[in-house]
Amino acid sequence: MIDLHNDALLKLPSEQLLPYLQQAKTFGFNEIWLSVWTTELNDPLSVISEKKKILDQIAGNPTYPICRLHIEDAWFLTPDNIQQLIALKPHSIGLTWNATNCLAGGSESHQGITAWGYQAIKQLESAGIQIDTAHLNRRSFWQFVRVTSRPLICTHTAFARVHRHQRNLTHRQIQTIVNSGGMIGLALVPKFLTKNTLSCTVYDLIKHIAYFKRHFPLTNLNWGTDFYGTDLLPKNINGYRDIIHLLSVQIIGYSVLHHPILTYQIGKIDAPRRLLITAGMHAREWIGSLALQTWLIQHPILPNDLCLTAVVCCNPDGVNLARAQLKQLSRRRQKFLLETNNGSKNFSQWKANIRAV
Repeated sequence: MIDLHNDALLKLPSEQLLPYLQQAKTFGFNEIWLSVWTTELNDPLSVISEKKKILDQIAGNPTYPICRLHIEDAWFLTPDNIQQLIALKPHSIGLTWNATNCLAGGSESHQGITAWGYQAIKQLESAGIQIDTAHLNRRSFWQFVRVTSRPLICTHTAFARVHRHQRNLTHRQIQTIVNSGGMIGLALVPKFLTKNTLSCTVYDLIKHIAYFKRHFPLTNLNWGTDFYGTDLLPKNINGYRDIIHLLSVQIIGYSVLHHPILTYQIGKIDAPRRLLITAGMHAREWIGSLALQTWLIQHPILPNDLCLTAVVCCNPDGVNLARAQLKQLSRRRQKFLLETNNGSKNFSQWKANIRAV
């Protein structure tokens, strides 16, 4: 797996960064683009040079993922120092952050690419440096599309058809990136995923994944976690181990109360052997769902000839009821359930779904 955007390089001291990267490798992340966000730096080139030395020290070490240096916001670039930046050999560069700068317009502005911006793009791409479109506004994005011949990259974003936000890609933008053979990183930033940012959950994230998979090849979608770059993450997502198999998730239906029924698919889909594991069929057996979820997070290694499909919770409504969440239901449904349960508010032995079936 690839993470196209992680800010740990700037936020963590090296004694914490290196174990963090090694752990990411054990969770299956073989490549991470580590960002240096320059917007608030007084001397970006010095900081970039310092951070590049850390990555050079671990380059080629198999205990670490491939770590690529990414520059977020090239506001400081001038004709006099661009060669100095090129000499540091960053893998990729985002021209802007959210505002306008000397190169282009960010997502919170309306300016397009400037004359100097076009010159900088030409020099950077000639040096083999990838331009990141993540923070460009729509005008700058389409102007860039017209002048580049390289595959397009958007390192951390989400999708406007699921949730409208100026940082999210439109359907047409996604199609253009996919057609170019490029990559998109799905961010774990709640304000990109849903309007209810404080109650953002993994289900909001899965809606974006499901939308992408309905319309585009999954091979063009990676993670752009924004770990250490966002103050808020979806509930119960704290690090790489919590997202290992999420890109393989499918929504196969919805419960009576409209909770999605999720499946995880691990292994090659055309493998000759297929295995189905289900959990949470009977409401009081909810611990089986936790056990299956935990096992999946442990990154199970399967034989090459096996494809596993896991339905983590077949009966989410019943499970929630068995775990004493009666108060969250409508009064009418509460009355029905209490009558069905002989007047008792204790549903710990409940086996059925929310319709008592």
